[in-house]
Amino acid sequence: MPNKASETIVELGRMNALSDGVYAIALTLLAFDIRIPDNTLAGELSTTLVALAPKLLIYLISFIAIGGAWGSHQRMLSQIKRGDGLLVWFNLLSLLFVTLLPASAALLGRFPSEYIAIVLFAADVILIQLTALWLWRHASKYGLLNASLDPRVVRSIGRRLILSAVCFGLSVVLVVVNTNLVYVGWISLFVFIFTTDWLSWQQVTKTTQVAIPLDGAARGRVEVLHGAGLLNILSNATDDALVEGTCRGEVESHVTHENHLLKTRLMSRSGQGFMSWRYPWAWEVPVFDWNLSLNPRIPLALHIEKGRGELDLDFTKTHLTDFRLEMGDGSVSLRLPDNAGETAVHIQAGIGSIAIQVPSGVAARIQVFKGQGNLEVDLARFPIVEAGGTEYCSSDYETATNRAKIHLELGLSSVKVT
Repeated sequence: MPNKASETIVELGRMNALSDGVYAIALTLLAFDIRIPDNTLAGELSTTLVALAPKLLIYLISFIAIGGAWGSHQRMLSQIKRGDGLLVWFNLLSLLFVTLLPASAALLGRFPSEYIAIVLFAADVILIQLTALWLWRHASKYGLLNASLDPRVVRSIGRRLILSAVCFGLSVVLVVVNTNLVYVGWISLFVFIFTTDWLSWQQVTKTTQVAIPLDGAARGRVEVLHGAGLLNILSNATDDALVEGTCRGEVESHVTHENHLLKTRLMSRSGQGFMSWRYPWAWEVPVFDWNLSLNPRIPLALHIEKGRGELDLDFTKTHLTDFRLEMGDGSVSLRLPDNAGETAVHIQAGIGSIAIQVPSGVAARIQVFKGQGNLEVDLARFPIVEAGGTEYCSSDYETATNRAKIHLELGLSSVKVT
């Protein structure tokens, strides 16, 4: 839903460039407060460096705070597909507190044990997180985000931004006990960030083996819920397996039997495990690369729900009777079965490119409901049968032994059928 209060469309590239420049300058300014006095003698250098230790510690903390905020900022902007006037102002407000951090860090470096200096620095970091939260919620509320972004990820980012602000705020309470404990708390928080981030990365990038045995089933139904990344599906599974392959990231599978029908659901586990505890300025949308194979012997139904990325689907040797694809944005290469009898194909896509190859000897009826996308059909094989180019059909469709009924619902996708 568009934001009625602010319909100005802005160029995200310029907003991104401005943000990068501000963060770069802020990171550079942090080092300006670390200076060795001009009148320092060679014999006094070691003593002077020891005296600079508090400033060096504060520089490190500040650098991590700004660098982490920049990483979070860039990842959020990468998921925002269009902007409006209010988004610009929220972004500028966030940058305001980023530019103040070198000043609050310099004040803390000069008075590292003063309550006011500690509170001002912590407040600045908290406000950077809160303004990022406002920006994110505005983009989410008014439909500015990538449509394919997992809603669980959208919600978790907001929760993590709140958690970061709360944790940093609570650390200031340690001043009442001992000012040194504040720095211990901040360093411990950063160590926790990096540790959980590493564990999360390990979880997302590990390879999982998938093997669903056929168990005597005569028919199969496979549902694949895939996030971002590459999805390859071939038709060369072993005769005793419904689906098998390797997947990057954790996979959750559910298998049920109904008479001679074997149902399987494969789902990427984004936003679970350690991913739920990742610190907000280290978040990223998990990328899952899957390579699967389907049984080539039994009749199959396949339903794929995909966020964004690439799909390479070769069903040439399968007995696929029903195929459904719901996709946000990305590219699809689809090769239909060459000897499956009748195959029903239903594709709903947002933004991207789709190439559909109908094997020689297979007839097809193609119905198209398109938005602003482009459509290219091999008219020699599939002549237009309805004015306006919304339906195409092989001349021998009704009598063909092998045929495909293709239903396309397109947003901004470009489609080629050959």
